[in-house]
Amino acid sequence: MKQLTIKKKITLWYTGIIAVVLGTILVLVLLFVDKVGISATEEEIIAAVTGFSSNINFQDDSFYLDGDTEFYDDGIMFCIYDKNGRLLYGTIPTQFPEETILKSNTPRMITGSNRKWMIYDSVYTYGNDEEMWVRGITSVHSIELFMQTSEKMLLIVFPLLIVLIGAIGYFMIKRALRQVDLICDEVENISNGKDLSKRLSLPKAKDELYELSEKFNEMFERLEFSFEKERQFTSDVSHELRTPVAVIISQCEYLLENENLSAEDKEEIAVILKQAKRMSKLTSEMLMIARNEQGEQHLMEKLDFGLLSELVIEELQTKAQEKNIEITLQKQDDLFMNGDQTLILRMMMNLITNAINYGKINGHIHVILKVENDQIVGEVKDDGIGINEEHLDRIWERFYRIDKSRSRENGGTGLGLSMVRWIVNLHNGTIHVESIEGIGTSFIFRFPKI
Repeated sequence: MKQLTIKKKITLWYTGIIAVVLGTILVLVLLFVDKVGISATEEEIIAAVTGFSSNINFQDDSFYLDGDTEFYDDGIMFCIYDKNGRLLYGTIPTQFPEETILKSNTPRMITGSNRKWMIYDSVYTYGNDEEMWVRGITSVHSIELFMQTSEKMLLIVFPLLIVLIGAIGYFMIKRALRQVDLICDEVENISNGKDLSKRLSLPKAKDELYELSEKFNEMFERLEFSFEKERQFTSDVSHELRTPVAVIISQCEYLLENENLSAEDKEEIAVILKQAKRMSKLTSEMLMIARNEQGEQHLMEKLDFGLLSELVIEELQTKAQEKNIEITLQKQDDLFMNGDQTLILRMMMNLITNAINYGKINGHIHVILKVENDQIVGEVKDDGIGINEEHLDRIWERFYRIDKSRSRENGGTGLGLSMVRWIVNLHNGTIHVESIEGIGTSFIFRFPKI
């Protein structure tokens, strides 16, 4: 499942919180409005019944009403009952439950036929234990209608409001975190470009992002210094080792020509010579890499890639014959590119040497060169021991060896494939590896054709 971005997470969090808070407030407001509406109706009906009762005159065991008495006033209907609950005056509203009992001085909500009513009963005594009841009746349908309409509106408006709040919030958060996106892009450009001399642009406001950018710049400065010291150290060591290693090689070769030495002595000297040559190869490759990292310019010229590959294969035939490995070349014509001849020769030398070292006895190496879409496409394919999938991404690292003992036995330095990838990148090419353990390996590369 795809992870949400920080902007989306923050938007969801604050939108959810606002939705809960706003929803709670709206519910409380509706309840408050409903309560206020009911309370206002109760006060209104009590006052109306009290006012209506002032029109009643009592005399001994009877009572009479003023001539201008009205049984309806501003939505409130009045009824007069005797002590037995029999209606004497007034009219009961339609759908109002007639069997509703009388209850003195208590406003009540009555439901009848899907309609609600507010009633208020007031009792008056007169004469010899006589009672008369005055009831006020008013419909609360308008309040119910308002509440229902409000609820329906909220069901429509509330989600739209939350979506609008979320959209505005996301825009604001995105705008606020724009500097973070710029920092990520600049860091990625510095990382991909491998130019640690570049620095992040600092925002105008000296806030947390300003401090973060400063910390990144300080880190890049320390990294640049460390890498520069490492490159200088590699270059210096490579330079200093070349002369003593060359002396060791020449002296070993001279001693091997001495016929007075015993076979045992010559064998030991041969071991020293082998390791000295391996060290010479290592220092040569390290020096080449150091020069590249220091920005040394390379001579780019028109090269015949097919011809250079033939020269490399011819030179490595002897080494391949030691394991009875057959090297074949299949190439098209017109394989011209711009490149540094020394580096291209070194690249092909490393790839084919690698195929020989890890190839099987009586095996085969196929070098295929062709043109596809204005590109030179090459493949060095063997039927050797192959590479386990877990190692495929790491074989390009410096000094990384899958089988260290076998690498030392073959005279490998651990820099061959790292140098290959560097040479390919230098020539604006690409390279990748395909391998099945126990079946073989293919290195496939592409270069721009001219």
